[in-house]
Amino acid sequence: MLEVLIIDDDDIVTLVQGKLLQNCNVCESPLKFKRASEALEYLNSASPENDYLLLLDINMPLMNGWEFLEEIEKLAIKEQIFVYMVTSSIDYNDKEKSKNYSRIVNFIEKPITIKNCDQLKEHKYFKSHFE
Repeated sequence: MLEVLIIDDDDIVTLVQGKLLQNCNVCESPLKFKRASEALEYLNSASPENDYLLLLDINMPLMNGWEFLEEIEKLAIKEQIFVYMVTSSIDYNDKEKSKNYSRIVNFIEKPITIKNCDQLKEHKYFKSHFE
């Protein structure tokens, strides 16, 4: 099973992303977290039977996306976690930095689109969940 988590401190973004993921048949009800620390708590007790797709923002209060990525490397289920960085950042350095993290499979500038969802469903890590 594929679980989808949206981790973003902006309520509008999580609402729009959630609706788009539902409309594109990526998932019925993505889990939404305003704080990265709450998502980390959830993943810490998550099932190793599932795969986890995280739509992760970079710029968040308390724990940003980069700090969150460092923390998920400590989780027992880290091999089942795949991250799409979904950010408003247009900083070239952020895109380059994302290449240093094995969990990141894509870097998308907000907002996500139908095309992004279609590409996600064809990605080698997720394709089997949509066949």
